[in-house]
Amino acid sequence: MTSSTVNSAPTQSASPPPTGLVELWQQRHLLGLMVKRDCLGRYKGSLLGLLWPLINPVGHLLLYTFLFSVVLKVKFGTSGSTSNFALYLMAGLLPWGAFAEALARSSTVILEHPNLVKRVVFPLQILPVVTVLSALVTEAIAFIILLAGVLLYNHGLSASLLYLPLIIISQILLTAGISWFVASLSVYIRDIRHLMALGLSAWMYGTPIVYPATALPEKIQFILWLNPMAGIVMDYRRVVLEGLAPDWQHYGVYTAMAVIVCIIGFNFFEATKKSFADVM
Repeated sequence: MTSSTVNSAPTQSASPPPTGLVELWQQRHLLGLMVKRDCLGRYKGSLLGLLWPLINPVGHLLLYTFLFSVVLKVKFGTSGSTSNFALYLMAGLLPWGAFAEALARSSTVILEHPNLVKRVVFPLQILPVVTVLSALVTEAIAFIILLAGVLLYNHGLSASLLYLPLIIISQILLTAGISWFVASLSVYIRDIRHLMALGLSAWMYGTPIVYPATALPEKIQFILWLNPMAGIVMDYRRVVLEGLAPDWQHYGVYTAMAVIVCIIGFNFFEATKKSFADVM
């Protein structure tokens, strides 16, 4: 081949590497593998293994049911039965549990992987998403118990369950956005992980999980609109227990908030991740 032929050959410019959410989508196979490994690794070596995703929510369910239904006589709807309270409680505890677990773990997820932080080619934005999806898998396993309880108590399942994926999408966006923010901030402010337990406890009791939304005084009902997890919990109950569609007005508000939080959290993570290696 002559030099003129070589010089005349078309040159292909290297395309820029994918960034942001595009890279996250392109790495979905890696994300799936990491979620699977995380789910299996968390219970590896334990005596009960994968039964823990069932034992933990059931244990909390029994504790809260006894305290709030039997002792404090809190009621959901017109029925004052303990079974009815337990179903409403579990429908609130499951999404909250996934949300709180993801946020708590995201506060340490970057610090726990210093070897990945120092790899230039590794997409660090995957790590907080792994905690989000892993917590969602745990919720899905425990959700089987809730469906069994609804089936026995209501003698059937409602077609309104088909709306549930819409609510879960909003839940994922909200959780991922906050997780990206917390994961990044924790690298610079190590106290974040110690504040998470207190902050999540306060947020939980500000969300109508162990009490109905109607129990809030009228003067502070606006909290339900400012707290996206309140809308998610209430819509879980509507579609799973009450056979109703989501409250579309409320759904629009908390979904819009979830999208905004997701975009802000992701952009914050992208802007700060470049100096993770220097700080760690």
